[in-house]
Amino acid sequence: MKAAGIIVEYNPFHNGHLYHLQKTKEITGADVVVAVMSGNFIQRGEPAIVNKWARTKMALLNGVDVVFELPFAYACNSAEVFAYGAISILNSLGVNWVVFGSEAGDISLLKKIAMHLAFEEEEFRKYLKIYLKEGHSFPKARELALKKVSSEDFEFLPNNILGVEYIKWILRTDSKIEPLTIKRVGSLYNDPNLGSGSFCSATAIRQNINNLELIRDKMPPFSYQVLMEEIESGRGPVSLNDFFEFFLYRAIVYKDFLKEQFDVKEGLENRFYNHIFSSSSLEDLLSKVKTKRYTLTRLQRIFIHCLVDSKVNQKTLLSTKPYIRVLGFNSRGKRYLNSIKEKVKYITKLDSYIMKNPECNSLLELEIRASQIHALKYKEFHKYLQLEFKQHPIYIPSRE
Repeated sequence: MKAAGIIVEYNPFHNGHLYHLQKTKEITGADVVVAVMSGNFIQRGEPAIVNKWARTKMALLNGVDVVFELPFAYACNSAEVFAYGAISILNSLGVNWVVFGSEAGDISLLKKIAMHLAFEEEEFRKYLKIYLKEGHSFPKARELALKKVSSEDFEFLPNNILGVEYIKWILRTDSKIEPLTIKRVGSLYNDPNLGSGSFCSATAIRQNINNLELIRDKMPPFSYQVLMEEIESGRGPVSLNDFFEFFLYRAIVYKDFLKEQFDVKEGLENRFYNHIFSSSSLEDLLSKVKTKRYTLTRLQRIFIHCLVDSKVNQKTLLSTKPYIRVLGFNSRGKRYLNSIKEKVKYITKLDSYIMKNPECNSLLELEIRASQIHALKYKEFHKYLQLEFKQHPIYIPSRE
């Protein structure tokens, strides 16, 4: 079966996502669309507003055929690591295309920029080192270095950057996947305004989540229905500030808990310790810790990894193949899974997998812990702490 891959968060699934999905089917003619989706924490360092099982259901009801999990260690990480994890999974699955949205909508332009990053010529490395020494964050230093070595008119916007990273890893892994891009329509990625049309950003939906009538027309009916069910059941919305007290608890009980945590270096732990007990909220704390090198998004990711007690190393992640775990599928997806089962070892039932593999993959251990922490903010949370083990892949018959 010819398969098109998409890399998603669906936080939550909105009309722009449906447009992307429909265009993916149109331009590839694929037999099946497989999604690699972030779990309960997302790339910008925030919890998903509802859990991955609800978002999997949204995806399947709107026409995705199979949903695979992007492990926490990759999902809540830099664009480079996020993209590596997703492309690695799609490589393992042997998909024919990866289709992503971008502000540029020009695959040839994105390929040209990706070439600089994939092979990092000497001139590029020289400028990157200079800008890092000046105290710029890594993304900013890389942007400035690219502008020095490339004459292309390229805007460093969120979806463009991710698209370039996908292509970079396709090049570096000598992948046979063909990258395709769809021009992003409607509002920008971080635009907080709902606007008057049917398209808006997921950011705008999350910021207006307490007024469900305002967001109804911005989401496909199935997505809106699932979101309503989750909120009415007390399983959302979950927000970053919900976890501030947990962070304070760790700081009180484990005075050196920040040492050796993910991405904590250059004395950053001292900036946290200096401000943590005088901050009224997480937003207040991060505003005090933020520097030119440590952006707000990067600090949010550090915060989440500290909650999960994640000591993952970026170099290790970029040399490790993520596990392949199925979160859900429809009838077409079931046929696809059957067609690849001889070549691809994928996890469907976590409880039985762990029984057969008692050592448990360290990436999977992190995923379980992250999901349990996310569940602490649900009403009647005790019912959901073992959800990772009890929930088998969601199956929804295809509407063919």
